[in-house]
Amino acid sequence: MDYALNGATYDSGVIIISAECYAKTSAKLLQELAMMKTDFGEAPFYLPISRALSHIIAEEPEVIFIGDVDTIIGELRLLDDQPWQDLDSVELLPKDVHGDKKLLDLMYTTDQPAVKPRKIKLQLQFSDPSIELRMLWRELVRFLNLSIGQKVCQEFGTYFTDESVKDSANSTTVVSIFLVNSHILPATKIEEIAASVKHTLETITMPEVLQRFANYLSLASYSANPHAAPDEDRLLREFGAILGSAGWKKIASVENLTKVLQATRITVKDSATKQIKTI
Repeated sequence: MDYALNGATYDSGVIIISAECYAKTSAKLLQELAMMKTDFGEAPFYLPISRALSHIIAEEPEVIFIGDVDTIIGELRLLDDQPWQDLDSVELLPKDVHGDKKLLDLMYTTDQPAVKPRKIKLQLQFSDPSIELRMLWRELVRFLNLSIGQKVCQEFGTYFTDESVKDSANSTTVVSIFLVNSHILPATKIEEIAASVKHTLETITMPEVLQRFANYLSLASYSANPHAAPDEDRLLREFGAILGSAGWKKIASVENLTKVLQATRITVKDSATKQIKTI
């Protein structure tokens, strides 16, 4: 609700970050983004880098060869020292289209099948006979899962792979699947993931946040700004029904958001240990 931030890394080595601000409070943060320095962690583990490697390895179906970690860290530090460029000022990137073969040899995908990663399942469920409340809950969960999912990926080196939604006459369930590489981060416990989910949930559901979310839905307009309104195609596929602007304005209140939030049942399941934690 405050900003949208997207990043992509391409095979040629080009990194693109795009951002949009929807609130004045986030504008300053995004302006300072280009000046922020990367936290590589401390030797010998370089925990942030280990988490990123776990994310990459869990994503790939083949084994990834990883070269000397200290060399990789050194190259990343050199990259971090390079200034970001506004795309309007760029003539050509990368200037060396052939790349550096020595860098390419530091990490690459092999033809060997990878070990099956651990699967972490995050399930959120809400039960109520009112389809309007279930659709309101779904929009809230879509917002919540963006922050929860990013935190789980960042903190535990997981890779988000899938989300599914199932609606019945009285209940809606949203399931998110994360993959984690057990060799790089073997000590990750289901209790730690559950605690992180709970903390993130509590942080992003403060009354002022719920009020802004209620305002966003109440002001949604499919004629004036259809791209900012809840996706009607997705809602029809998930519920077989939609709420128009008048419907969102009627149902979107802090009282209703608090009601559906308090009735939400959250579970985290580890496929490797079969452990289940309820939040």
